[in-house]
Amino acid sequence: MKTVQLAIRDSEYAQSLRNLLVRDGTHRVYLVDDPDLRLDGVVVVDENKFEGLAPLEPRPERFVVITPKTNDHLSRVWDAGIRHVVFEEDSPNTAQLAIIAAELRLPRSTGGGFRNLREERHHLHSCPSCEMPDSTLRCSNCTTKDPNSKLY
Repeated sequence: MKTVQLAIRDSEYAQSLRNLLVRDGTHRVYLVDDPDLRLDGVVVVDENKFEGLAPLEPRPERFVVITPKTNDHLSRVWDAGIRHVVFEEDSPNTAQLAIIAAELRLPRSTGGGFRNLREERHHLHSCPSCEMPDSTLRCSNCTTKDPNSKLY
């Protein structure tokens, strides 16, 4: 399964895009206010959100940025290393194509992200070291690990 985080303010557009992606059965899509950069996969953000995330992300190729159709916005996004841009006026189908293009640029192995859905769910919902004390498992980003866990 491919992970896609949608952090865009237009909820109707986000929902349409989510529906397109989950329809193919190969995407796990999260509608989020702020993307979790520890998760592997593509991150779709509005241009204003990307400006705050750009310095934190060493892999700009995994971003799809939705931006207004003006030269100053587009050049800032391009200068940050983003190669997948969708204009605000573009259809969700166009955004879907940009997401697929970004996925093709990603390495085949996850390399540093969550290794599987079980670990990802654990980290997002029940990680004791992340101050969510209802699990005996630990994710790879936590400092304390359960030696009995089969995630490692």
